[in-house]
Amino acid sequence: MISEEFFSGFCKAQNQTRTVLCEYETDREGHKAFTGSDCAYARCPHAAECLLMKEAVEFSALTCHPAGDGL
Repeated sequence: MISEEFFSGFCKAQNQTRTVLCEYETDREGHKAFTGSDCAYARCPHAAECLLMKEAVEFSALTCHPAGDGL
């Protein structure tokens, strides 16, 4: 299953506040994995210190609900 989430924060590359659309894929066990975003995160010179995308990538670990846990 594919899902989308929005995250807002400061983008150093654009020097402005930005809302980023992120895509996640959930497997049959309920594990959610970050699969991409509408920014150039993979090629961004600020990727290592980007707090906006750090939150988006960590979101998948925080929302992982194994099948059958009632969530």
